[in-house]
Amino acid sequence: MERFIADLVKNFESGKVNRREFCKTVALAATVYAAGDAAQAQATRGFKVIGVNHLSYTCPDYTRARDFYINVFGLENAPGHDTGKRANLMFGPEPGKGGCFIVARNVGATDKPAAQAYVDHFCFTLSNWEETRVRAAVKAKGQEISGGRDGSLHVLDPFNYDVQFANIVEENAFRR
Repeated sequence: MERFIADLVKNFESGKVNRREFCKTVALAATVYAAGDAAQAQATRGFKVIGVNHLSYTCPDYTRARDFYINVFGLENAPGHDTGKRANLMFGPEPGKGGCFIVARNVGATDKPAAQAYVDHFCFTLSNWEETRVRAAVKAKGQEISGGRDGSLHVLDPFNYDVQFANIVEENAFRR
């Protein structure tokens, strides 16, 4: 923990992180440190997952993927994290309050060839779902619905990756 804090202070002093990021990181580190005993107590039953942090999406051209997810789903490009080879695309609550992101990145030299296992699709829950409005908005963005049912639809991103989006009623994992 001491090394982590020392590195964080060094990054703050050198300007690599701003004051806001520094404060949020210190607060998060203190929370994780304080919860350490409780987290260790759960080890025999597995970790306690509190949410999805991010999805990593490797593709031939991250800029096309980035623009698609920003334009179609309203994700935000995290300031200072677009490197020219990858971007962090934020959605949900604000950072530090449960928000998530998709890392859209180009294939790197050290990446493995096509894996045997892969993520089949992911699903966004949209607020204020009204079927006719949602379908019209998809069409207005130049996209075609590639499958699904009322309340739960699919589109293909620029690399034919299946992206599902739905209302909370149709895609509520707790009701199944």
